[in-house]
Amino acid sequence: MEEISALIIELLKTHNRVSLPGVGAFVASPQAAIIDKEAKTITPPSKRIIFSKNETWNDGFLEQAYAERRGVSLDEARDRLRHVITDIRFELDATGKMLLPGLGTLKQSQARDISFGLNKNLNLKGDSFGLSEVKIEPSAGAFKLKKLKNIKPKSTSSTSSASVANNLPMLMLLGVMLVIISALVLYLFLSHGSSKSDDLFTPPTAPSEVEQPAAQPQPAVSTEPTEYIMHTPPPAVKAPAPAAPKPQAAAASSRCEYCVVATSLSTEEGAQHKSQQYRDMGYKSTVVNSGNNRYRVTLGCYRTHDAARRELRKTQEFITDAWILEDCE
Repeated sequence: MEEISALIIELLKTHNRVSLPGVGAFVASPQAAIIDKEAKTITPPSKRIIFSKNETWNDGFLEQAYAERRGVSLDEARDRLRHVITDIRFELDATGKMLLPGLGTLKQSQARDISFGLNKNLNLKGDSFGLSEVKIEPSAGAFKLKKLKNIKPKSTSSTSSASVANNLPMLMLLGVMLVIISALVLYLFLSHGSSKSDDLFTPPTAPSEVEQPAAQPQPAVSTEPTEYIMHTPPPAVKAPAPAAPKPQAAAASSRCEYCVVATSLSTEEGAQHKSQQYRDMGYKSTVVNSGNNRYRVTLGCYRTHDAARRELRKTQEFITDAWILEDCE
């Protein structure tokens, strides 16, 4: 069982779903960092793992990983895993729980509902793998104010007299500087006022001294009679009739050219169930019958390949196996 648990842990680091054929599937979703003020801890970003007993279809990841690790064929790996899953079912029916070493614990209620508790110290998010919970400690510079008791204020009379005596030369210097500055300001004010009064009594220039502009020569006036020529206006030309408006091009087709596909299943019922889960997550998910008994679960429909590729990049953060289907209608 330790080997199966280790394989599931490795697969959940790079996949958001790993199935136990016939039992259910481990489904991962991203979870942000958690700050617990009461416990004074910070938990790094991680993957939230739940076990869905309704997703019994086999994605083949566990069988493939087991075959590669053991160096056996896929059929032999599938046969060995069938015995392991039988043991898991027997243990759940007998005791109500099944320990997966290093991964967590599967629990089964009396109504045969299966839940999963992830190992608290296990972080399966790729960019947070290896990070542990952090304790919030007070900073080294924190201090407490101590209450001072029975401290009487010193007499201020002696202190004030001593400070006045020490600062007397400085006060005298400031007084002298203020007197000098005031005298300079008064002198500048009076000199500026006298210059303005002199300008007021400057006699104006006599009108005769003002230079008159030179007389401009007048053009000669012709005394010859003027001959008037009558011009006949040209005949009116009819304006060409306006051309009939060209029919506008048909509106761009709203045909769905590209779809982002999350997965492809062999049964329509399973595909509809998976599509409903994605719609609950906020995607515009639909099911497309591609023939050959395959049903594709799409996450959205786009008119251009660039728009579909941008959405695919966002989607692959959570659904790593998503891909683009062209001409999906």
